[in-house]
Amino acid sequence: MYIVIIGAGGIGKRLTEIILKEGKHNVIVIDKNQEKCEEIARKYDAVAINADATQEETLDESEIKKANVLVTTTSDDAVNLMVVSLAKNKGVKHLVSVVNQEESKPMYIEKNVKMIKSPNIVMAEHLYKSIKHPTVEEYMNVGNYAEIFRIPIMNNSKFSGKTIKKIGLPKKSLIVAIERDNKFIIPTEDVELYAGDKATILAHKDQVDKVAALLSE
Repeated sequence: MYIVIIGAGGIGKRLTEIILKEGKHNVIVIDKNQEKCEEIARKYDAVAINADATQEETLDESEIKKANVLVTTTSDDAVNLMVVSLAKNKGVKHLVSVVNQEESKPMYIEKNVKMIKSPNIVMAEHLYKSIKHPTVEEYMNVGNYAEIFRIPIMNNSKFSGKTIKKIGLPKKSLIVAIERDNKFIIPTEDVELYAGDKATILAHKDQVDKVAALLSE
């Protein structure tokens, strides 16, 4: 694929590295910061253009019409939206962008852009969830209505040795996987939980607090 990345900061640089590891894609990176562009060109097999991506001639220089995908990674939604608008007008079919402000979402939706939450927003959400439920290790949103999270079964858990059926999970929640001694188990309701297990839960968002509190007992 021919991929154009806007922004050579932390996200853009890391994305460039990950893409190029596959060895299958051509990557063009655009950023106004000369030092960042020089670092990209020095470290990776990618073309780095030191210019303003909101200018049409910059995108033309990147041969934007050849692009399969354009990704905007800047911390400024106004810049991201301007660039995806120009790229869309030039025929780029697949547009992806970091979204920094919730109020910007409707404008991205209007332009049919695939949205990725800003890492700062994601980190803040995870920190808040970690404050609420210190034993929960990982969270992932599943659409707008559900979450997947992983929680260890503690040594003093009252559920150790009990089957999933006997735990009495709230409705709209399900244990979808158990990690035990380097084994990965897809459980039925008759499988027993043991101290040291790590249970992966799929739950409706309004049940997450209840499930996390229950399995932390």
